[in-house]
Amino acid sequence: MGPAGPFFMEIRMFSFLKDRREFWLFWGAWMAFALLLIVKIKFDVPVAMKDWPRLIAALQSDAFEDVVGDLLTGLIAAYFFYVLIDLWPRHKNEAKALRILNLLIASVIQAYEKRHFFAHTMAITQADEKILTKERIDAFLEEVKERPDYAKLKCALFTAHSRFSDFRQTLAIASPLGADRALQWLVITDKVRLFVDEYENHPESDTYRPSQVFYNDIVDLDQDHKDFIRYFSDMTGYRDSLRICFYELLEQANRWVAPEAFMAEQPGTVDVNDIIEPGISPAD
Repeated sequence: MGPAGPFFMEIRMFSFLKDRREFWLFWGAWMAFALLLIVKIKFDVPVAMKDWPRLIAALQSDAFEDVVGDLLTGLIAAYFFYVLIDLWPRHKNEAKALRILNLLIASVIQAYEKRHFFAHTMAITQADEKILTKERIDAFLEEVKERPDYAKLKCALFTAHSRFSDFRQTLAIASPLGADRALQWLVITDKVRLFVDEYENHPESDTYRPSQVFYNDIVDLDQDHKDFIRYFSDMTGYRDSLRICFYELLEQANRWVAPEAFMAEQPGTVDVNDIIEPGISPAD
């Protein structure tokens, strides 16, 4: 973690308020504190209550102040020790666990972004978590859908293949984050598996290479030769398979990064026709 790491961890310290239970406990403690101030300060009686002398006398009595004041003080103290002993350490541990999982996802996406063929050899700590924003992932989704780059997809595949065992073994880290987060991690792991399944499906050829299909490496190339046409078809089909698998992985990464944006949506499968265009031939 860089020098700014602890700072951002402090900024995220109130993220626990997203949990409905913690939200009400937090504001309940503040309400108890406000009531304690009212009981101890003994504000002037409102004019509207002047006609209730017995009620006023009871509320201003030392017995009422002692009983209610001690009760409120106990509630506030209980919440304070709950935060100190349970909530804060748990929140810190969850933040550390989330960082580990984020680094795994970021390593695959960063390999794609930077077109880094040896990203799979880098330490996981060299991945950049900042890449995991909804805006960045939406941009990658658009690029994969409209302008797929075979080399970038292969870079992501190499890293996903190298990290797949890590994805499978980190469910125990995701589980303390909650049932919903653990379920989403299972979905992401499954999408990584489907992506990695394409690792061995690369079309082989002793004559042709991918650059001749995707990058205009056509010097001394007979594009009308039947063997090249077959290789071209196999390679474009393989590229589209990579594109679909990586697109689905990015979609699930988006749900991981910004779960609140997808709360109203039901998980579904990607329509292949929305991602790939009809097949083309080398003559086109």
